Amino acid sequence: MPIVALGNALMGDDAAGSAVLSELARRGAGRRARLRDVGMAGVDLLLELEEADTLILLDALAAPDAPGTVRVFRAEELLQYAESRGGGAHQPSLAETLRMAERLGMRPKHLALVGITAARFEIGQPPSGAVQVAVPRAAGEAERLLDEFASCGC
Repeated sequence: MPIVALGNALMGDDAAGSAVLSELARRGAGRRARLRDVGMAGVDLLLELEEADTLILLDALAAPDAPGTVRVFRAEELLQYAESRGGGAHQPSLAETLRMAERLGMRPKHLALVGITAARFEIGQPPSGAVQVAVPRAAGEAERLLDEFASCGC
């Protein structure tokens, strides 16, 4: 089961996905899941979808919530979020990549995104304090999803 980080580690809070992935690796999640950092959505994400019935994505959120808010989107809710977001830093966008996966018959049966609401996406800046504080909570949500998907035999 892949857990995939999205984002650009050089653009402030867009490094949230990578930071959560690192926390999961530190906690030993790599023994139960394939941990990958693909950067931007696109072909690299499509490669992770190949033969995957379950996928957990990690990313920064451009959302109206307070910076550092951790949210989980599942299946259709994730697609609606991705559609509303547009391209952002991901080209092709997450929504375009997921639609492409669906057309290719590669959309996972179980799909979720764990995201942290970003404060800034400035090139050359480190993640904000709010995002850094939220990383352990987001890793906990990803572990909870991992447990849930593993227990259902997904």
